[in-house]
Amino acid sequence: MVMHHAQHLLCCHHCGAQRPIDRHCPVCKSSELRALGQGTERLEQVLKERFPDVEQVRIDRDSTRRKGALEALLDQVHSGRARLLIGTQMLAKGHHFPEVSLAVILDVDHGLFGADFRAAERMAQLIIQVAGRAGRADRPGHVVMQTHHPDHPLLRRLVTEGYPAFAAAALDERRAAQLPPYSSLALLRAEAADAALPQAFLEQARALAGTVPGVELFGPLAAPMARRAGRYRAQLLLQAAQRGVLQQLLNDWTPQLAALKLSRKVRWSLMWIPWKCCEADV
Repeated sequence: MVMHHAQHLLCCHHCGAQRPIDRHCPVCKSSELRALGQGTERLEQVLKERFPDVEQVRIDRDSTRRKGALEALLDQVHSGRARLLIGTQMLAKGHHFPEVSLAVILDVDHGLFGADFRAAERMAQLIIQVAGRAGRADRPGHVVMQTHHPDHPLLRRLVTEGYPAFAAAALDERRAAQLPPYSSLALLRAEAADAALPQAFLEQARALAGTVPGVELFGPLAAPMARRAGRYRAQLLLQAAQRGVLQQLLNDWTPQLAALKLSRKVRWSLMWIPWKCCEADV
């Protein structure tokens, strides 16, 4: 759960659950609790302490929840009243801030080591987008990134040689690992309130698929977020070097999945995994 200081709430951004901020540890009952992390509210608080005389604007999901709030905040920016901008990725996309000359990106490491093979690509595109917000007028722009791994090869390639060189290196990694676009992936997901049902459904699904030359099945395994909104989630991954082979399996397999008795006790979906994210918007 994420702490929302202004509302004095702990909120889950996945299922919407909320509860008051804990005063004591629920395990040891200690009251020595510290707020950690670098959320936008925390950054806003720190910057107010460091620059008390500089007006700032925070643009994120909470601050723009009310109708017209985003437009009002952007007016402060364009008028020149707000000199410090704090925000999530929504601040980096599609806005023109001609007076911005310094952009800071905090904690890029989640993109370097994400479970999704496209995480580094998303990270690189975000860096390019944020960099595009700085120095758009006559003043030169500067970008500062915070990382525990400044020597990461993909990050170094992006910084020193630009996005095309980064993309070439990332594709080399995918080729070596036989990840898309050098293979095709499909994902069968299942979820239910009973923890045993998704696993059982996916076991039956794997048995129905059988052994198909050129197709590998991985799982079933718990999903990266194994429980969400009170429902347990699991998945089965399919990989094939030839898309046509995988497509034929899915065409035959889907009606068989729908005929399983367990398919009526779980919520399930079958999807292709795209091999790339959207193009970077500079």
